[in-house]
Amino acid sequence: MNVSVERLRVWLLAGAGLLVIVIASFLGYAHYRAHRFLTNLPKKLGVNVRRETNGFTYSQSVQGRTIYTVHAAKAVERGDGKVTLHDVGIVLYGLKEDRADRIYGKEFEYDQKNQVIRADGEVHIDLQAPEAADANAKMDYAAGKDLHGAGAVETKDVRLIHVTTSGLVFLQKLGVAATDNEIEFASGGLTGHAVGADYNSDTGVLVLHSAVRVNGLEHDRPVVLTASRAELDRQNERAVLTQAKYVAVGGKGNSGQTAQARNVVVHLRPDGTAEWVEAEGEVTLTDGLGGTVVAPRGEVTLNAQSQPASAVMQGGVKYSADEPLRQAKGEAAQGRAVFDKVGRPEHVVMTGAVHLNERVRTDASVEAWGERDLNAGQMELALSADRAGKAQLRDAKATGDARLTVMNPAAKGGGTTGSALAGDVLTAHFVRVGNADHLAEVHGDGHTSMRRVNGKGVVDTSSGDSLVAHFRPVTAGAARGSSATGKGQGADEITSATEQGHVVMTELPVKKPGDAVAPAEERVTAERAAYDGELERTTLTGNVQVSNGTSVLWADRVVTEQQTGDATADGSVKASFSQVGSEAEPVHVRASRAELKHDSQVAIFYGAGSQGAGGTPARLWQGASQVDAPVIEFEQKQKRLVAHGEGQGASAAVHTVLVSGGSGSNADLAKTGKRTGGGKTSVVRVISRELVYSDEARKADFTGGVQVDSADGSMRGQQAVVYLQAAPANGAKKPDGAAGGFMGGNVERVVASGHIEMQQPGRRASGEQLVYTASDGMFVLTGTPTALPKVVDDQRGTVTGTSLQFHTGDDNVVVSNEGESGAGQRVRTETRVKNK
Repeated sequence: MNVSVERLRVWLLAGAGLLVIVIASFLGYAHYRAHRFLTNLPKKLGVNVRRETNGFTYSQSVQGRTIYTVHAAKAVERGDGKVTLHDVGIVLYGLKEDRADRIYGKEFEYDQKNQVIRADGEVHIDLQAPEAADANAKMDYAAGKDLHGAGAVETKDVRLIHVTTSGLVFLQKLGVAATDNEIEFASGGLTGHAVGADYNSDTGVLVLHSAVRVNGLEHDRPVVLTASRAELDRQNERAVLTQAKYVAVGGKGNSGQTAQARNVVVHLRPDGTAEWVEAEGEVTLTDGLGGTVVAPRGEVTLNAQSQPASAVMQGGVKYSADEPLRQAKGEAAQGRAVFDKVGRPEHVVMTGAVHLNERVRTDASVEAWGERDLNAGQMELALSADRAGKAQLRDAKATGDARLTVMNPAAKGGGTTGSALAGDVLTAHFVRVGNADHLAEVHGDGHTSMRRVNGKGVVDTSSGDSLVAHFRPVTAGAARGSSATGKGQGADEITSATEQGHVVMTELPVKKPGDAVAPAEERVTAERAAYDGELERTTLTGNVQVSNGTSVLWADRVVTEQQTGDATADGSVKASFSQVGSEAEPVHVRASRAELKHDSQVAIFYGAGSQGAGGTPARLWQGASQVDAPVIEFEQKQKRLVAHGEGQGASAAVHTVLVSGGSGSNADLAKTGKRTGGGKTSVVRVISRELVYSDEARKADFTGGVQVDSADGSMRGQQAVVYLQAAPANGAKKPDGAAGGFMGGNVERVVASGHIEMQQPGRRASGEQLVYTASDGMFVLTGTPTALPKVVDDQRGTVTGTSLQFHTGDDNVVVSNEGESGAGQRVRTETRVKNK
């Protein structure tokens, strides 16, 4: 974007070309004045003639002022009615005697009968000659005396245009003067020629028939103006050129700047200077370095110093450039430029489907190219001149669905990286490094978006209400001898970006080898997003929500790592995890802080103040089942949960609630006198130091000291394992009260061990291991040979044995004893203790 617009400075060439056109205007005017005088010459011969030896001098005066003077060394009136004048000098002074233009030649012939004046041989015309000091000097000048040798007259404001031609014929009846011969002219270091000319004294139109060419120096540079035809209309103050081309010859490595068109119309001021130029038909500007601008039509307005003041190119403007370090092309419906007092562009506006594409590289020895692409409805450019006077791009403003894309070549060991910015309005600031303008920062407003691709192919997109992006500083020649697109090597690479207002971000991870399906797209919403390119890190704040199709995270602040996809979340953290293909309720989490591991799909949640008393623990739940702990680690891929505390005390404990529905049968009713489940919901609360739950094994391991509480009593031990019923297969009908999903389903079995102490209404029990089976509501308590299990009933006393079996809500205790002989026979003793 930046460099293509910089090349618009070639429009300055049109202004330089117009200076040469003005010279052509003076030439035409000179012919007009000369022919006008020759037309009236026959009427004046013989009036106020002062004859001298072998010659005569004739002057015409108006109100005491000399208008013109004719001097001939010799006049011969021939028998055929024609008059021959030898060594003729004609000077035109003007009504105000403010000029002294001179026409002179060896011989003129006047045919009075046919009213034809013909110049035999070479004719010279000097326009804007030096003003003479007195009347005698005027006569001497007309006589052709040397003005620069001995006897030269005093002069001022030397502005001489010298014209040479031959075969000049003036037809008095038609008012037309013409020649088919070559015309040469020179002024101020510029020389030119044309072939054939005619002048109509009635219309004031001068036409140069062909091969118009002007050469010379302009600002110490060789310039050439050519045209197949030129026409000067003094009455309507305009000049018309056909197939016009202006060339300013360049220096080393520059083929020259050019401006050309099929038809050019120059509108003149009363003083003859160019005021306005119109061009049409393949209007083409080149900068001599490979840059070209083409349009069907173009216009240039010039100031009083003949410098361009404004310019317009329209009808479909196309731009192209082919340089060793840069290749570009672009187009727009119209382009406008405003210039400073010395003709340098200050402001450029391009409108109508603006599209600019540019390929750049930092060094000719580097094969990889970077690419920049801009699309917009309109683009405005602010330029300034550098120390060398060249146009330098400062700021650019693109409006109307503006989109800027920057693709950087692949670095060593990585893939192609790039970024794309878009918005209703994009405003960019540039810095000059070496001979190129590089992006420093871009501001976006209204429906902004940003897209980034890192070296691994991960695509990040975002949108919002506003955007500010900063680009890496570039140093001249940074890439020489380095690998392409290393940091600071000349690529336009985003180093930081901030988006605000209804921010929506998405990330599409790359499918890894061996993955059956492509990873799901991740989506983030927030009020503000800040991207750090050096760390490749994005910080999101304000009502942040992160989702990937199966999980959703809410937080006040989330920091994501672009390279790994990992993230941390802080402040009012909430999360929800769904299971693919399952109708079960999602797993929910609430915490103060969270760490999310992208590749392993592990989420670690932390409670608030979890290391001290009074802290709020993290909570995970599904349905009515839940886990509260200072730290909860949820492994979504393995469907595994690890919960543990930090430090000591009650705040370091893990609290677990398991809820299952009743599933008792008629057999239970017959055996125990009551339905075990009874259709009621059973709630089990577990307090432990650590919990490890595997949904695949449907098993929860509680360690570090365990307390289990339920409606039927409580139990303490060192560790406990809770087995849940297997989740029903997809599509299978769930049994009454059964729940599917993570930590869902009825409790099938509980195994507790290590210094078991159990309390139920009216009785207590102790032992080393307790096994509870939910299907029959049976407890089996065992111990060691030295510490037998026992049950203490408030009403019936104490019962001990190798194994004690009892039901919840049942007074019976079954005691099993095994003899020490090892015969393997079990002795079953059933004891009832009556109330005293």
